[in-house]
Amino acid sequence: MPSLSSLGVGSGLDAESIVTKLVALEKQPADTLTTKNTKLQTQVSTWGKIQSNFSALQDAASKLMDNSFWSATTAKSSDDTAVSVTTSSGAAAGNYAVSVTQLAAAQSVASSAFTASTTPVGEGTLRIELGSYTTNNSTTPPAVTFAAKAAATAVDISIGPGDNTLEKIRDRINTANAGVSASIVTDASGARLVMRGQNGEENAFRVSVTESGTAPGLSALAYSAATGATSTMSRTQSAQNAQATINGLNVSSASNTMSNVLEGVTLKLNKTTTTPATVNVDLDTASISKGVNEFVTAYNSVVSTIRVQTLYDETSKTGGPLQGNATARGLLLQMRGLISSNTSASGTFGRLSDIGIDINKDGTLSTKSSKFNDAMGKLGELQKFFAGSSETDSSLNGIGTRVKNLTKQILDTTSGAIANSTSGLNSTIKRNKDRIDDINDRAGLIETRLRKQYSALDTSMAKLTGLSTYVTAQLAALNKSA
Repeated sequence: MPSLSSLGVGSGLDAESIVTKLVALEKQPADTLTTKNTKLQTQVSTWGKIQSNFSALQDAASKLMDNSFWSATTAKSSDDTAVSVTTSSGAAAGNYAVSVTQLAAAQSVASSAFTASTTPVGEGTLRIELGSYTTNNSTTPPAVTFAAKAAATAVDISIGPGDNTLEKIRDRINTANAGVSASIVTDASGARLVMRGQNGEENAFRVSVTESGTAPGLSALAYSAATGATSTMSRTQSAQNAQATINGLNVSSASNTMSNVLEGVTLKLNKTTTTPATVNVDLDTASISKGVNEFVTAYNSVVSTIRVQTLYDETSKTGGPLQGNATARGLLLQMRGLISSNTSASGTFGRLSDIGIDINKDGTLSTKSSKFNDAMGKLGELQKFFAGSSETDSSLNGIGTRVKNLTKQILDTTSGAIANSTSGLNSTIKRNKDRIDDINDRAGLIETRLRKQYSALDTSMAKLTGLSTYVTAQLAALNKSA
């Protein structure tokens, strides 16, 4: 194809301009469709914003329908350094005096000192068993017995030639998953192996040793507190349960974290007490109030977004992307009708205004704090007002239930109003794009044809111009000779 700058040289015509304008005329419908698609894409984006707002409203309404939302509690301890507290679902409001007489502890034993951590100890088998020690004070002297833990299995650890140093034995114990950890303490007296179990009386342990006759010495790590048992390691800490009283009731735990001793309440015992720590568990009215305000905010976002996107601005003389859109306006009317409806879910509250939430002229909601605070004093009825639900009588559905049900319909990905609107717009955009491609393809073919035609014209005109020049020159020559 000739370059743009050469077209029309032979003919003297502004052929490039002619071709450009003719092709532009052919493409004009495509330009119009492109402009339409830009507006349609804006509408799709606008529906995306509206969808996001409805989704947030659905989440806020769903939260109000959750029983745990209305029974949420908060807890506070008068002395967190001694007893700290958290609550979960099911906690009951109440006040508790907690005294800590003993913290849970783990059994710990230590060996005699060896020269170094690399010192060979011996070979054979270590058997570690978890359980509890019981003292019978009716005998003289008192007898101590060991009872294996029912849910635990004894673990045998083989110590061979490559594992017989103090540090290698430590490593073998730590990888055995026996419920006991090992470490080495080194001081001026040498290196000692320390074995530690887990907190709680039932997590005490004993260590039995079967020595290798060819490499004895492993019995230096045997331990048992039972009467008459062989024990060469020394106990530095006994396994014990946490002991406390709650409102005078004795409670015990293998852990310093007491979960569900009080239903839904977790107490963490941090130190023993001389005076009781007071634990207060109360309904979390702040989070309930916040949840209702989030519902109001989410609803207002839906209303405000639809209004802005559908209104005509007299000042700027421009309309929103969805100005005149019947679906958008219909959704707004549905929401306004629902939010202003009366519910029989509660015998105390029937309309939003009864709980201090008013409907403004623009359709948004606003809260009167004093009246809402009064409604918060009747949480049971307030819960019914929002979360009441009936499969047979819709009048018994609370406001939150109704909003959730409506938003679910609107947000349905196959038949919802937003999905249908977006799908229709995307289909139109697709058709327009296809049409634009067709127009551009046709315009390209026309441009190619026009350029060929003008190139041929240029060639012909160039020949004619050359012939004309020749004839003129010949005539001039004849005239001169005559």
